[in-house]
Amino acid sequence: MTAFLLLAAIKLAGVTGGELTTRAYFDVNNAKVGDPLVLTIDFIGEADFTALHPPALSRHVDRADWKVDDLSAKTETDTKRVGGFFSSREVAIARSLTYRVRPMREGVLWFPALSFEYTDADGSPRTVTANEIPVHAKKAEQVVVKDLAADFDKMPEPPEIAEDPGVPLSDDEMFAWRKACADPSPEAFAQFAFPAGRMNEATCAIREGKWQHALRIYNRLEWSVGQTPDIARGILAARALKFDNAEAELPVWRVVGRPVLKYAWAGRVGIIVGFLAGVTLLFWLLGRAIRALACVAIALLLVPAANGQGLFEEMERMMEESRREMQQHMQQMQSSMSMTVNGERQKPVEIKASLRTEPAELQVGEPFAFILALESPKSSSIGQIQIQPSEMYGLTQVGRAENLSDGKSTNPSNVVKRLSIPVRYDVPFKGKISFTVSGMVSGRQVGGGMSLMFSNSFRVESAPIDLDIKPLPSAGQPADFSGIISEGLRFTESVDSAKVESNDVIRITYHLETRGYLPKGWKPQGVAFEIGRGTSRGGDVTVVEWMRYFVADGAAHTPRISISYYDPKAKSYRKAQAGGTNVEYKDE
Repeated sequence: MTAFLLLAAIKLAGVTGGELTTRAYFDVNNAKVGDPLVLTIDFIGEADFTALHPPALSRHVDRADWKVDDLSAKTETDTKRVGGFFSSREVAIARSLTYRVRPMREGVLWFPALSFEYTDADGSPRTVTANEIPVHAKKAEQVVVKDLAADFDKMPEPPEIAEDPGVPLSDDEMFAWRKACADPSPEAFAQFAFPAGRMNEATCAIREGKWQHALRIYNRLEWSVGQTPDIARGILAARALKFDNAEAELPVWRVVGRPVLKYAWAGRVGIIVGFLAGVTLLFWLLGRAIRALACVAIALLLVPAANGQGLFEEMERMMEESRREMQQHMQQMQSSMSMTVNGERQKPVEIKASLRTEPAELQVGEPFAFILALESPKSSSIGQIQIQPSEMYGLTQVGRAENLSDGKSTNPSNVVKRLSIPVRYDVPFKGKISFTVSGMVSGRQVGGGMSLMFSNSFRVESAPIDLDIKPLPSAGQPADFSGIISEGLRFTESVDSAKVESNDVIRITYHLETRGYLPKGWKPQGVAFEIGRGTSRGGDVTVVEWMRYFVADGAAHTPRISISYYDPKAKSYRKAQAGGTNVEYKDE
């Protein structure tokens, strides 16, 4: 049974989203038996964490090794600007859960790799698993270990007695309040109707074993002031007493309904009324739509068949007339965008776009440029340009677009503006590609001795060109090559301490700087999790860091690790190596 509990996924009630990743770590990895450690579990990705309540972890770990204080759990949300070169936005990307955890016996203990279950956008269950964490628990006083073991199955505690009433009291009421705090009991606090007095009465009831009395108070308070952390803690303590189970949890409906239960009765009523009003409005609109469709159907049935035509022919005729009217309307709109000067109609400004690559021979990972040329009359200017490739698969922009010197046109009245867009392909590609260009064109049109200023939007597509991105060479490709393409690569390690005792846990940080393509999700062998990633040096260098745990079990140095990559500048495969930091043992 224990093994099943250790392997079972922990449900994250109310969490919905896309693909999540997780990581787990302690604030320290070398401590004494019984020392309180702070466990942090991060959930990273775009998801709705608003209803997440910290789940109980104690039943999912080996009680002989770990004591998890479920009631100490706290949550925190982190946001970050995410997106690629073509889009960027601020999103909630992480939810952190923290717990107080104590190692219960001496030795190298491994906190288990916990699995968590959540729901994706389609309603299907998904599972994500955190990394395991080593801790070197050193010998402590025997009395400390004994006291911890005796306290292992301690029941959840209700909130402490509040000495601050939270409301103004008269002198006589304050005297009675202080007297009740000095000798707390349910009867002593029953005379106070405000929330702090009722909370103290419930706490005293739980301490006397009267869980029914306490639950009635908490239910009323939850209705009148909303579900606060102290009320949730009190309900948990009362339920643990009710079932005589230290691992009792809040009912699922209280956890899932937390976004609504946190409001008092007025807020809940407002939410319900708003929801009912929305549903009523939806059905009203639906009824109106159904009636309108019914009227249209009846009207169509009553239309006489012209010239002996049947109903379907008549409907087809009406649709064709509607289509012609729409075309005429579009033509009128297009002609209204042209100008008339002294009765002479002026043609819209003509803009042409062409595309080529530089250089012509292309290979995976090698940066190159799309040269986009826009030809327009000299009397006009174009701006607010937006560019969209017809095919984005494997395409990455590696820098800012730059204006080049003007090109030449066969028409002396025109000018050619050229734009260089630095890109690379991270996968082989063979096919056609074109660019759709939109923006604003403005200038002056002259006719009949008069001129008018204009400013119109435009949209033009370049003629497609053939693109052939050659794959990487197979000759000399290392067996451990994972697809990294970079012009040079910097790979280093740092350790939190190189002077340790035997079996101490060393935290190694790997630091990678690459100018090129790094496959999604790739990580060096043996690492526990990714710390973070970003860019530097103008955005063309990707910087990634990973965490690795290494138990110093007599090894003279940290592990050496190498990375194989392809350097498009040198046109060859190379290796970068990190690790091998000398380890010094204090107890030798």
